[in-house]
Amino acid sequence: MATERLYDDDPYQERFSGTVVGFRDGGVVLDRTAFYAEAGGQAGDMGTLGDTRVVDTKMDEEGVIIHILEDPPGFGVGDVVEGVINWDRRHRIMRLHTASHIMEHFLWKHFGYMERTGSFVDDSKDRADYIHEGRLDPDVLKKVESDSNDFLAEDHPVVVEVDDEGLRHWSCGPVEMLCAGTHVRNTREVGAVRLRRRNPGRGVERVETSLAE
Repeated sequence: MATERLYDDDPYQERFSGTVVGFRDGGVVLDRTAFYAEAGGQAGDMGTLGDTRVVDTKMDEEGVIIHILEDPPGFGVGDVVEGVINWDRRHRIMRLHTASHIMEHFLWKHFGYMERTGSFVDDSKDRADYIHEGRLDPDVLKKVESDSNDFLAEDHPVVVEVDDEGLRHWSCGPVEMLCAGTHVRNTREVGAVRLRRRNPGRGVERVETSLAE
């Protein structure tokens, strides 16, 4: 049975209690969790279950979430445990994930549409790869950064709506897409960002988004 995902309803929930339903793949499975499981290019959460550190969170093809533990736990099947996510890390990921969508909007505005071939966001940065021949012009990329920061500072609400098929639609101002990750409620939570261009291979350009702290 798929794990109940508390973060879908409230990505700001830091603490929760859940019942242990099993152990597998070096981790523990609960009936419900606020730990985000790695998916859609977003890193899995870290934190603690009871006194045991959670070093990663994964999800299998059936929607079962596995909390990867640093050490053998002191609890067993049927026990109720308290979970606490590493909130500082999660919030940074939420800020960066929101910023990545805004960045892409302005990237396409200034460079034209480029197919995204992959992306990944954790607490250090978001990286997104695009099919593009040649090098992204650094002056134009600077304009993308400036426009993104202006937009982020304008107090735009972030809205997530679920359709009849269970798909999660993310929107913020003129930007809309399908996204099941965790996000902040308002762009002003993000703060300013910096963009950096990388070249991971021929015909591909990478844009890295980091928080300007």
